[in-house]
Amino acid sequence: MYAMPRVGHGPAAVARLRGVMCELDSELMVRRLAGELSDTPVGRIGGQGCRPDVREDIVRRSAELIRNWLVSGQEPATGALSELYEAARVAAGCGLTAEDVFRACCAVARSVRGTLLESSPAEEWFLLVPQLDVPWAFLDVALTTVARAFADQRDLPSAGDNARATMLFASLCARSATTLEDLDRAARLGFVLEGPHCPFVVAIEGGSAAAHAGLAARLRAEGALACAQGYRVAGLTGPGFDWTVPLADSALILATAPTTASEGIADAVGNLHDLVTLASRAGRRGRIRPDDFVTEIMLANSPQLAETITQRVLGRLNTEDPTGTLAQTLACLAVHGFDRSATAAALPVHRNTLLYRISRIEKLSGLDLDHHAHRELARLAVVWTEAVGVGATGRSG
Repeated sequence: MYAMPRVGHGPAAVARLRGVMCELDSELMVRRLAGELSDTPVGRIGGQGCRPDVREDIVRRSAELIRNWLVSGQEPATGALSELYEAARVAAGCGLTAEDVFRACCAVARSVRGTLLESSPAEEWFLLVPQLDVPWAFLDVALTTVARAFADQRDLPSAGDNARATMLFASLCARSATTLEDLDRAARLGFVLEGPHCPFVVAIEGGSAAAHAGLAARLRAEGALACAQGYRVAGLTGPGFDWTVPLADSALILATAPTTASEGIADAVGNLHDLVTLASRAGRRGRIRPDDFVTEIMLANSPQLAETITQRVLGRLNTEDPTGTLAQTLACLAVHGFDRSATAAALPVHRNTLLYRISRIEKLSGLDLDHHAHRELARLAVVWTEAVGVGATGRSG
């Protein structure tokens, strides 16, 4: 076990530590590590307002605890550890193992320690010696917290079935060869392993992780392969599965795909996650179909093209107009079909002010907003920035 270090607070050490912590893009680190650790399909459309993936939540809580420990020099108190405990409980309910969660904690500790070293010249490393022990000391605290959360979660009757469903679903998404363990899990769950299968993703808007775990249990009782993934439930059904009873819940958002071959399950589930995210942001409920958000899904499936279009349209606008006025004006134009009277009324601004802004937009972007193809480029850029949860200025909002 690592001793609990106290961070050195000499002037040089404090200045170096604060500089590194200020420069650290923790959200970028969280997304990168969560992506590296994930082994189940998720959607490509994320952003503020979308509840975090289970692994991402573990990574984020761990990063916050290490950062606060580094800055304060004090080991986190019990209250500060409660969020990591709850995130670990959710992870256990989603079928992750304690080793999965602890691996995420280890990844954060290594990343923060590496950042401290990489951000300092070698001749200044001696200043960081006390800080370099903090990430490892955090792992002792995390191990105790995670072990307690998993022990408590095992007391819940549905936890075992959800773990089996999650592991079987991950195996099918990964197109792994069917193993004896897969056959045993399917038999225990009462799920027909031989196809055909129809992927689905469902969410209860505003529902807790426990509510989603309960929904997954009810769907499994009806013969679906359903695994709770924190604030989503994903899985497979047979053709003709009856969704009438679940859809009676007015807070439910359901996205389903038709019969899908095994090699297409992972991509289909990713698209369905995107549909549920988009529907939630738009305030939609009930069954959601791909053609409800066809443009967003097409762009999500071509992220490089989406980024190229966005930079082509909004790149210079965001650079030259940090207030975001021009980008917001362009978004309003796109929403109103480039009708200038409707846009002026919606902003609201005088028509001459709008014409001036349009002139600046065209000059900076190189677009001709009277040209249909250029209008379509602008519309796609606006749709994509809204889909990924980025404000009109290109900043998270």
